[in-house]
Amino acid sequence: MKYSNGRGASPGRFPLEEKLGVLLTMPSRNADRVETEELTSQATSPTANDAAPAVDFSVWERAPKERTPAYFPTYSAVSKAIQIALRGWVREWFTANLEVLQRPHTAYPILVYQCTHPFSGKPTNIFTYDIQQTDALNRAFGSAAAKLGRELKTLDTKQYSWFTREHYFAYRSKEVVSYVMKNRKAIYKMLNVETVLMDSILKFAIIDIPKLGLEEALTVLRRSFNTQLRRFSDQIEMGHRTEELLKIATDALVAKMSEAAALELPIAA
Repeated sequence: MKYSNGRGASPGRFPLEEKLGVLLTMPSRNADRVETEELTSQATSPTANDAAPAVDFSVWERAPKERTPAYFPTYSAVSKAIQIALRGWVREWFTANLEVLQRPHTAYPILVYQCTHPFSGKPTNIFTYDIQQTDALNRAFGSAAAKLGRELKTLDTKQYSWFTREHYFAYRSKEVVSYVMKNRKAIYKMLNVETVLMDSILKFAIIDIPKLGLEEALTVLRRSFNTQLRRFSDQIEMGHRTEELLKIATDALVAKMSEAAALELPIAA
C-alpha cells in the first residue's frame, strides 16, 4: 500500500508521522476516547444536524481501490477539493483578522500558504505537497510567488503605520516568499496536515472500511480529521471544520465517480 507521501507504508503506519516527531505525535488512548465522544456528540446534536446536511458516507464503500484506472484521478479530485477548502478558510480567517498584518512574521506564512496553488497530483500515488520532497516544495513556493504580488496589491493597510505597511508592498512579494522558505515551520504544519488528511482518506477507503466496517472506520477518520485540523495552525482554528471537510471530500468523490460513470455509458446508435 502506498500513500500520498509516495512511500510504501503498512496499514496504520505513516513514515511522515514517525519522522516529524512531536508535530505529528498521536494522542493518547484516553484523549482518543474523549475526542471521539466529543465528535459523536457534535455530529448528533440538533445544532450540528441543522448546520450540516446529512452525508451519505456509504459511497466510500465503492471508492476506487489501488491499481485500478480510477484510483489516481478520483483521489486527486478529492485531494484538490480539500486543499481548495483549506485555502478558502485561511483566506476567510485572514480577511476577518487583518490585525495579524501588524505581525509580519506571523502573517507571511499565512499569505504564502493561501497563495500556493492546490497540488494537482502526480501520476502514481502523490496527491499533496510532500514536505520531505524538495521538488514538491519548490513547486509550492513557486506557485505562491506567481500570485502573491497580486494578493498584496489587494490588501488595505491604510489604517496601519508606515512601518507596518511597507512589509506588504507588492514589490516585496519575492522577499516574503524567500522569508517563508527560510522559516518553514508554520507553512510546513499547514502543508503536512494536507498530506496526513489525504493519508487518512486513503486508509479509510482502502483499509479501514473493509477491515472495520463503515461506521467504525468513519469514527477513526473523524478523529484523524479533527486532530489534524487542530494542528493546522497556531493562529487559525480549524477543529470545528471536521464535518464540513468530510462533506466536501465526499461530494468530490461522488462528483468524480458520477463523471466516470457517465463516460462509461454506451453511446446510442
